[in-house]
Amino acid sequence: MNIVFLQYGDFAEAYHRLGSGGPETYRDQKHSVDFVAALAPEHVVTTISICDREHDEMASDNLRSIGLLEQQAYSTSLHGLLDSLSPDRFICRTPHKIALAWAAKHRVSTLPVFADIFKQHSLRQRWGNSRFGKLLRGSNVPFVSNHSLTASQSLQYLGLPLERINPWDWTPIPPIEPAKTASRDPKTLRVFYAGALSDAKGVGDLLEACAIAKSQDVRVNITLAGPGDVEHWYQRATQLGVREQLECLGTIPSSDVLDQMREHDAVAVPSRHSYAEGLPNTIFEALASRSPLIASDHPAYIQRLEHGESCLIFKEQDSPQLAECFKTLLHDNATYQRLSQNSASRLAELYIGMQWSELVTAYLHDDHATLQSYTLANLGT
Repeated sequence: MNIVFLQYGDFAEAYHRLGSGGPETYRDQKHSVDFVAALAPEHVVTTISICDREHDEMASDNLRSIGLLEQQAYSTSLHGLLDSLSPDRFICRTPHKIALAWAAKHRVSTLPVFADIFKQHSLRQRWGNSRFGKLLRGSNVPFVSNHSLTASQSLQYLGLPLERINPWDWTPIPPIEPAKTASRDPKTLRVFYAGALSDAKGVGDLLEACAIAKSQDVRVNITLAGPGDVEHWYQRATQLGVREQLECLGTIPSSDVLDQMREHDAVAVPSRHSYAEGLPNTIFEALASRSPLIASDHPAYIQRLEHGESCLIFKEQDSPQLAECFKTLLHDNATYQRLSQNSASRLAELYIGMQWSELVTAYLHDDHATLQSYTLANLGT
């Protein structure tokens, strides 16, 4: 079988790094890479990687990685590449309309596996959803998968029935014991953030809330871990008067994220609504760490969390409200302890659907009975 994956991220780089004992850059990366690699040499496997390194190399026997820059990946020249690869099966790990249109035209069996939430707030979004939905409702697409419950439910905006929607998830994380009772220092709340350093991810809102808390004699120290312009954020913190309360770690190994979350007093996931994502790994990791979670009201996870019980929720971009969350965790030990205690049960409730590798395996083996049993229609959501 000739199998083609389309994804973001340099597959060849990850394959060689992880194969030599290097660190993961996100949780379950090794599981994902090892699964794809194990499909070869029995099958011919090609991963088209949308990344910052152009390449075309054989990672091992029958395991090929082709790297395209983003502008190349979103041009019609991609059709020529797909023509030359002539796949029997196509696993599309991002909502790539050009690639999915090619697969529909050539009737190539396709499994879309996304981690994106779809919205329908405007006429333009409705029109775009209608066009995109036609690509996903074709006879070449038996099922469409999205990460976790809310993002999977949003596929209905594309006109997909519940019988064709499969939620997927990564491997479960066991919660750390015991639960926590209060911040380590009663005078300082240490907050950890993991992810891309950008305004869309709410990093600026986090720093503004830190400055507001400082003006109210509440000390909050922020630690940022992830890719981005570190100097920009240090300058932003200086302008806000909280430079000495900010530490930027840069990109850290995925294995260190949970330890950092546990070491800190709280974990922030302040994404703005404009940032398209499913249910981020940081939500799972934060709950597993037992350090109380502070999350924005992002539509991808607002329905999966409960304010005051499993986390504290603030309105996106509302830095004063975020500062109030900081104050609550520092001064209200009963709330702190309740959130930490409840995080384990909430974590278990978040998992739904099939693990990613099991989903792809069932698809490649035409196991439609198993896939059907894990659709939203049969999961009773």
